[in-house]
Amino acid sequence: MRGPILLLSALLSAPASAQVDSTFITRLSLSVVKVSAYAANGRTFLGSGVVVAPDEVLTNCHVTRAANSIMVIKSALRFHVHSQKADMDHDLCLLKTDVMPLQPVALRASSTLKPGEPSFYYGYTGGVESFFAQGKVSALHGVDSSSVIETTAGFSLGASGGGLFDEQGRLLGITTFLAAGHRGAYYAMPADWLERLRKRSARSIEPLEGSPLWDKPESEQPFFLRLARLTEQKRWDEAAALGATWTREESANPGAWLSLGTALSMLSKNREALPALQKAYELSPNDPRTLFQLGTALARTGESNQAQSMRTSLALVDAELAGKLQQTINECSALC
Repeated sequence: MRGPILLLSALLSAPASAQVDSTFITRLSLSVVKVSAYAANGRTFLGSGVVVAPDEVLTNCHVTRAANSIMVIKSALRFHVHSQKADMDHDLCLLKTDVMPLQPVALRASSTLKPGEPSFYYGYTGGVESFFAQGKVSALHGVDSSSVIETTAGFSLGASGGGLFDEQGRLLGITTFLAAGHRGAYYAMPADWLERLRKRSARSIEPLEGSPLWDKPESEQPFFLRLARLTEQKRWDEAAALGATWTREESANPGAWLSLGTALSMLSKNREALPALQKAYELSPNDPRTLFQLGTALARTGESNQAQSMRTSLALVDAELAGKLQQTINECSALC
């Protein structure tokens, strides 16, 4: 476990704009199962999984990596796992089970997602109690031709392998880890990585080797995770330096420019931050975080009309952040 990253598997919320009812929650529950992984030393690791095809369950590899045998459980029903396909780097394992009379979910590609969309978590916290939470997609972090999904749909330790869904009940990703502290950042591995996982060879149930991307040495982790750690610790000088490196290596990544601009703003270098934030805006004009940070920097540099334009755009995708930006604009009109 490193920095702000917390493992979600276990040993034996912010509101969204969408309205949900018991029918919607029940529909999600039909395709979410418990996963029990049994290690040779007698330990049991518990998590969740999502049925993605007949007799196939997608879960996190860190739930099953120590296992010599695995069971999938739904209410009183138990299903033996015969084999698994493993992608330890992306922390996704595909389990092949006995015949299961359970409904597979539809999948949605992360490329069709936008920050601010509603998202919903369903899983078994600690592998025991079912839990539902609603929130929104707060960010998309580009990794390996897809995007790790950051959400405000809160889950707790022990929620590994649960499903993150959209308003239509389509699977967006598998809930995998969360940020320590009070940032309210929860991360899901994208469901569209499933297709490359299907191409891997099935293997018998035995302990897995390797580490997921979030648990690798810090220097080998994606930039967004390294920046999240520095942000949580308020190490803004280091965050600005790392953000600058990120922009050089991935100049078309809006998250890189946003991270650089945000760090500079936190160092009270708002005029220096503006070019980076404007670049982030050009690359991703509807990202709520970018609209907020750019509007804030504009307000602090006396560009109140442009800041109000950002607030107007932000109100269409995130009313709460728009309200905070308006407060900043009002404060700066009097003090900045």
